[in-house]
Amino acid sequence: MHRIVYNMAISIHNKTLVNSIKEKLTMHHQLYRTPVKDVYLEDIFDQCINPNNSTWKPNGHQSGADTKLETENLTECYQNKSGQLLENKTKVRISSHRTSKYKTLEDKIDFISKKHCDKYVLLSRDEKEWEVGKKIYYLMIFDSSLFDFKNINWSDKITTKGKNKGQQNGGFIGNDTNNHYRAEILNASTSNQLWIIANIDYIGGFAKIDVGET
Repeated sequence: MHRIVYNMAISIHNKTLVNSIKEKLTMHHQLYRTPVKDVYLEDIFDQCINPNNSTWKPNGHQSGADTKLETENLTECYQNKSGQLLENKTKVRISSHRTSKYKTLEDKIDFISKKHCDKYVLLSRDEKEWEVGKKIYYLMIFDSSLFDFKNINWSDKITTKGKNKGQQNGGFIGNDTNNHYRAEILNASTSNQLWIIANIDYIGGFAKIDVGET
């Protein structure tokens, strides 16, 4: 079993961590054809960073934090997400908090701007690769502070089609002035869920994990 080198940051450059994740993914696909996501992603990541004395429980995380690493020298909380690769693997789209309990845009921004985790851990896929049997994952790990929701430009989301064309649809769009990322709070039908599209170069790239073909 691989042992994580704790004096090295939990990042895509930690080869021990990447190899441990690949080992777990390979074992998963010896049994299952479906991709690893949701609670299974959390479980695998926690097994890799906490091979002994894990305190992780399915669906037992705090708001925003799915897994946690606690050592004598380090305490970090992680939000584990699948993510969807876009535009020839130059961008990734991830889902985040539901904000419907906060009634004004200002309140929603205050909530999503709180530090819910230290880092995002994404295990993303290119759907076109999976459609032809290529089981390839793209691991991204980056600081949550890269998303500064209070200091981007927010505006109403406007309907572009149908009878309500030109009207505000209940959602909001936030654009980073440097075009590193874009945020969108959807309308009430989705509990005002936050989605983020980020440039992969901005969040530090990815580690490619190929576990074979069907």
